[in-house]
Amino acid sequence: MSVAAHLKIRVEDYDERVRTFIPGYENLLNAAAAACGTALRGIRRPTILDLGTGTGALAAGCLEAMPSATIAGVDTDPEMLRIATRRFSRRRRPVTLVCGDLTHTPIPPVDAVVATLALHHIPTPVRKRAFYKRCFAALHPGGVVVSGDCHPSSVAALAARQMQGWISHLRQSYSAGETRRFFTAWAEEDTYMTLEEELAILQSAGFAVDVAWRRSGFAVVLGVKP
Repeated sequence: MSVAAHLKIRVEDYDERVRTFIPGYENLLNAAAAACGTALRGIRRPTILDLGTGTGALAAGCLEAMPSATIAGVDTDPEMLRIATRRFSRRRRPVTLVCGDLTHTPIPPVDAVVATLALHHIPTPVRKRAFYKRCFAALHPGGVVVSGDCHPSSVAALAARQMQGWISHLRQSYSAGETRRFFTAWAEEDTYMTLEEELAILQSAGFAVDVAWRRSGFAVVLGVKP
């Protein structure tokens, strides 16, 4: 189930509403797109797969960073893909959009696999490692996985401070009761692995790893296939 459907948000409003949910959302998107562009510098026409593409915001950012890229997006929500189709309707080279689950849709040979606020739907380290190994097998040499998501600190006191910052961000737009309901809804489907855990899982799948951006409990991590 998509975030929009889970929280009963009109898909037409998603791009605006998500900014009230995620602190630094714009910076998260920009950092993920920039990290992908930097990693693929020198590839004339890179191929990119955007998993959990939603309305296509990250795919659009990747196209700004790499106008010659060929991009495909995968999402479970056909209504989200309808918005993404509208976003890319005037583009000369079409963006391929596919309805499917990010953990089961086959990954074709590509130069990059990217995602924002999507991979937290993979619930266990074992399943996430299996997913990253699939990415590793599909990527060309020098290819990259880029993911922007919530990755709290492994230090309890810092993680608590990060969570309080997230709560404070939501309280700028929502009541205390609404904020509690949002976190309850997210807890039903989302698993936020610590930054340390996420990097270790990427490494265990064969990637060289780094952190491209970090703000409070959110980060853009990348894994490069040697």
